[in-house]
Amino acid sequence: MQRPAVSLLRLWSAACLALAVASVQAQGQAAAPPDLEKLMQAAERIGSGRVTAYRVGGNLLLELPPAALGQPMLWYTEAVSLPPGVVVDSLEVTNTLVRLERIGNLVHVRDLGGTQKRRAGAPEPAPPATPGAVPGAAPRDAKIRPIDVAISSTETGPLIASFPILGAKDDGTLLVDLTTTFSGDIPAVTGRMVVARTGGLVAAVDPSKSYIDLVRVRGDALNIRSHLTYLAAYPAAPAAGPQPVSVVLGHSLMFLPEKPMATRPYDIRVGYFPNAFSEFESARGVAVARQVVISRFRLEKANPAAAVSDPVKPITYYLGPGIPERWKPHITAGVLQWLPAFEAAGFSNAIRVLDAPTPAQDPNWSPEDVSINVIRWVPEEKVNAMGPHVVDPRSGETLSAHIHIWPSVIDFFSQYYWSLFGGSGVDPAAPTLPLSTEKAGALMGYIVAHEVGHTLGLMHNQIASTAHSVMQMRTPSFANRFGPNSSIMAYGRFNQVAQPGDGITQLWSVLGPYDIAAIKYGYGVFGTDRASEQRELAAFADTFTRDRQLFYGSEESGDLINRFGRDPRVQTENTGAERLQATRLGVANLLRSLGRLDAGTGGDATLYASTYEVVLGRHLTLLKSVNRLVGGALQPIAPGEGPTARLVPAAEQRQAVQYLLGEGAASLEPYAAPAVVERVATYGGYRGIDRVQASLVTDLVTGPNVALLESQKRRDAAAYSSLDFGRDVAAAVWGNLRSASTTHRALQRGYIDAARTLLTAWAKGGSAAEAAQARALQAELPVSGFAARALVETGDDTVFIPWLRGSLPGLKARLEAASRSAAIESDRLHYAEMAVQVGRLVRLGV
Repeated sequence: MQRPAVSLLRLWSAACLALAVASVQAQGQAAAPPDLEKLMQAAERIGSGRVTAYRVGGNLLLELPPAALGQPMLWYTEAVSLPPGVVVDSLEVTNTLVRLERIGNLVHVRDLGGTQKRRAGAPEPAPPATPGAVPGAAPRDAKIRPIDVAISSTETGPLIASFPILGAKDDGTLLVDLTTTFSGDIPAVTGRMVVARTGGLVAAVDPSKSYIDLVRVRGDALNIRSHLTYLAAYPAAPAAGPQPVSVVLGHSLMFLPEKPMATRPYDIRVGYFPNAFSEFESARGVAVARQVVISRFRLEKANPAAAVSDPVKPITYYLGPGIPERWKPHITAGVLQWLPAFEAAGFSNAIRVLDAPTPAQDPNWSPEDVSINVIRWVPEEKVNAMGPHVVDPRSGETLSAHIHIWPSVIDFFSQYYWSLFGGSGVDPAAPTLPLSTEKAGALMGYIVAHEVGHTLGLMHNQIASTAHSVMQMRTPSFANRFGPNSSIMAYGRFNQVAQPGDGITQLWSVLGPYDIAAIKYGYGVFGTDRASEQRELAAFADTFTRDRQLFYGSEESGDLINRFGRDPRVQTENTGAERLQATRLGVANLLRSLGRLDAGTGGDATLYASTYEVVLGRHLTLLKSVNRLVGGALQPIAPGEGPTARLVPAAEQRQAVQYLLGEGAASLEPYAAPAVVERVATYGGYRGIDRVQASLVTDLVTGPNVALLESQKRRDAAAYSSLDFGRDVAAAVWGNLRSASTTHRALQRGYIDAARTLLTAWAKGGSAAEAAQARALQAELPVSGFAARALVETGDDTVFIPWLRGSLPGLKARLEAASRSAAIESDRLHYAEMAVQVGRLVRLGV
């Protein structure tokens, strides 16, 4: 006969009371937990796997076998349900390595996330017996070395949760209570940051309205949903008092594989996400070595002898239950785009896509489960898609990927596509918005394929955006085969240079040569043992430097920023090797579409306004891609390019300045046409375009730019100097003072603003500010001290400043003369005002 639940709860309460009393005693004097069998008589088993979960009334109990203690686990938490109106950058709340430890009558959870960054090198082989050694002497234990002791004793992770033990079996199995922990706020795994998005100041969790919503056990994973109601005060309504705000968090705790996957070394020539750690007493012989391994799924051949084999376990992506049916075929196609890359790496059927099981098919399946890969539909007002993944920090093994798709990304990319190709006539099949489901779905497939690439381990490859020449991108036989990039992981999304009549139909990125080679590096089989594998991997990575289609370059880590921070080939949202030519062609497409905006949006005022913003945003992005030519340096990648970067030729840098402040600035004028801008912004639209044009100057004339140009001149007498730059900018902005067009007025105001910023920093003595800003930047980005200082330069100690100060009196005189001779009153007043502003700069520069 089962004991009534109320009796068990009383016994549980008594146990908790005993534990509370014991907490003030020495650990060895803690009260013993009650008998497990008595506690389990009224328990309802709700899931079993590596651990077993029970429900007793409103309490969640967990049976932990002895082997569960001390084993590494992942604790991954994801936001399942958000407060109304809240939009987050990522659903992930936390992702850390933990371990369960028993201390007295408590099982603690220790966070090991930080400690994984320090490891001991592999022990050396045992030396042969020393002649004359004492016979029978105990050998030295190679598993316990001084460095092991040193590392284990100098750092410890924090305890982030504790579970009371309610009972124990003879074999050591423990029954612990998780109720209090998961029905309340866990400081290390908190939902407070989500609540803060509502504008409220979180005071506490309301325990009467917080509870464990769902518990599922699936293999090695335990999944718990916590419904938490926080009390938050709102400064805008203090009289209302604290208000309830509810959040549902999905916790997933999973034991790591018993045998870590074999690691594969990170190589800067191939863009995999790195997992770095410091290795003490490494095999290289140095005291401390920085070791980096890549992130990748565990993929093993079912038939190791076959050149191409099915995997033992394919990489499986589940389509979340919230994805609308019409998009599923396109999302599936996007995932499966990677199959040819795995074929080239030796795997057939490496990836598969399945619908999420129904509760009847698998009652223990949940989308936040850290042991599965899932593509989730997130119906929030956010334009994005993400491919985050969870990694075993010991080996770099990707354990799961939770791809998030915000459906607004479909509308944005549809407008982006129409802006370049639909309205321009490049794609006659897309003359209006919204695009057809087939066209929008194909774009969705591209977006998903890109995010899947991230989950496979690949970072962005921005240098792939400029792998193809403009001629190649306008040649159908080439462009329709390879698309606009050499990698689908580039952010150069579209073939912006394709023009009406070119016959280009593959207008967005497809799987490229780089992607195929990169997957082979990460997943292919190399060598017959560890040493030969390392040699063959290094040799294969070297091929990435011998083919322009395989080059890798990005700015997603400190090392990469240090290397590619000024490389004009590393572009986002812009394709084509010839920057100015590619920009002109892209701008031509956008302006054609702007002229057909009304027809393309069918008279829908809201769609007209939002598409206008997209067209303008793409236009400005294209123009500012030219900035990177100024002070640009092409990092050596290919053999024979030498140890130092090649500077962008002075003539090309001068052309970039002249284009931006001439033809480029003028190309923005159609956005201020009354028939266009007043349909978007009755008030302020004209001024908005003025500010956009002014930003072409303020983004160009900056401290980091003038400092970098001065450094280039120091290196090479023929380089484009800061003085060349200053004269070219001044000529473009102030060269014609006969009449002041709206574009010239905007550029001139931008020049005043840029000069004021530079001279203000000079007047204050910029060096001290630079040092503080560089330190703050290094706290945010893992860049070198040299790079951080370069990124925050004020230019106060460059020759550009005295040149600027010396040029201002003459400019003031010219402006005063122009004001006196201007035939139009508005020109006269504008020049007079500019003279006053320059006069202020003169006084600032004294």
